Amino acid sequence: MQKKNSFYSKIRKIRGGVFTLPLVIILLLSFPMQVTASEAVPSEYTVNWPKAPETNGRSVILMEESTGVVLYAKNIHEKCYPAALTAIMTSMLAAENCNLDERVEFSTAAVRDVPSGVVNIAIDPGESLTVCECLQAILIRGAAECGFALAEHVGGGSRDSFVAMMNSRAAALGCKETSFANPVGLHSEDHYTTAYDMALIGRDFFDNELLCKYSLQKNLHLYPSEYQKDEIIEHNGNKMAIGGTYEYPYLIGARTGYTDEAGYCLIAGAEKDGMKLIVVILDDGSDERYEDAINLFNYGFSDFALVNASENEKSYNVGSGVGSYGTTDIMGDSRPMLSLDRKDYVVLPLTVEFTDLQSRITYENVPESEAARIIYSYQGVYLGKCSILFGETSDAYDFGTAAPAETPEEEKPGKTFVFINIAKVAKISAVIAAGLGIIYLIVKQYKKYRKVHPNWRRQYRKERKKSFFAGRSFRKPK
Repeated sequence: MQKKNSFYSKIRKIRGGVFTLPLVIILLLSFPMQVTASEAVPSEYTVNWPKAPETNGRSVILMEESTGVVLYAKNIHEKCYPAALTAIMTSMLAAENCNLDERVEFSTAAVRDVPSGVVNIAIDPGESLTVCECLQAILIRGAAECGFALAEHVGGGSRDSFVAMMNSRAAALGCKETSFANPVGLHSEDHYTTAYDMALIGRDFFDNELLCKYSLQKNLHLYPSEYQKDEIIEHNGNKMAIGGTYEYPYLIGARTGYTDEAGYCLIAGAEKDGMKLIVVILDDGSDERYEDAINLFNYGFSDFALVNASENEKSYNVGSGVGSYGTTDIMGDSRPMLSLDRKDYVVLPLTVEFTDLQSRITYENVPESEAARIIYSYQGVYLGKCSILFGETSDAYDFGTAAPAETPEEEKPGKTFVFINIAKVAKISAVIAAGLGIIYLIVKQYKKYRKVHPNWRRQYRKERKKSFFAGRSFRKPK
């Protein structure tokens, strides 16, 4: 039984003219190379990799947000406690499932379940805040009762239901070493994560501009109203935020956390020159976490660059003069059958050229809109991918041709068919031809041998059969 996303089911989607059959044959030969093993992460032993700064945290990661490429790794799969970094998951689910002006009522349990010494903003049972105010309270100040109240509000009155949503969302994001037990980060043996998983969650969080903005506000200021009687003013404890000791100019969002068991933690996102980086630091010193984060951000922005994969890919295409056809082919479809996704990027160390990268193709477990993906790596370290799209996508373009200046429709040249990995196909064809040649020589030599050394047993049976029908006897040769 074929898998839903198998290559062979995707082949049936390809539409085109007389070159369809050669394309299919070429694809069959060049595509069956699946990437099943997880990619390595950079280390001090990675040849020609930019030298990374030293860090103090127990578990540390630097990840490029759009590609998920890991630029720095230190114990990134070690189980740690996230403390109040949990708020980024709680705030994402609340923002996605509520309107900002919805009112959140504080139950007695939401207020009374906050342990002594845990950060809160002194809301009383029966009072209410808007979802917007609750989000600011947990992202600016880490107010535990606001996290509990939001969880009950989104979970239909049940915190357990909300925690189940948190774990489900983590799994959907690819987190395999994360377990949430509460919405605010209170210590529990069942409440843990890793730096890698937290960075995966951060990829979603740092795409939400509103939540990022809340996390960097200098102060939380809530005015008294009929729903809440006190004026509340709280300060952001994040020293990387606006006006902080470690204020960072490219910072787009951040959240801190601390418990005795978790140590000092930080997740932060920064963006410069179109590249967005995520730092997660677990179990570090109070100020050391900020120093580590800044050093890693500077390292990422100075030693790496985002490179458009389709503009640099030369290994999987042929020139525009091969396999082209006019604007009206016999099948009535003049678009290219396959194309590279122009929105895909590779993170390239400045010490490495694009031509130095290793590339391989996978077609399993890719979306229905894609035929396959080219996976790029260097010294085993994953650096990004480029999707191979079917021709019916709206932004398809021809391989091997730079974007031309705008020309009148009647002057535009015909489209180009894409032939994937011609070099590899040529090698495979040469091997097959050599194999057939060897088989031919073996057969030829065997026939020559039999002329000199005939098979008497076979000849005897053959002659005896002929003699039987001819009505004469035949004597076996000595």
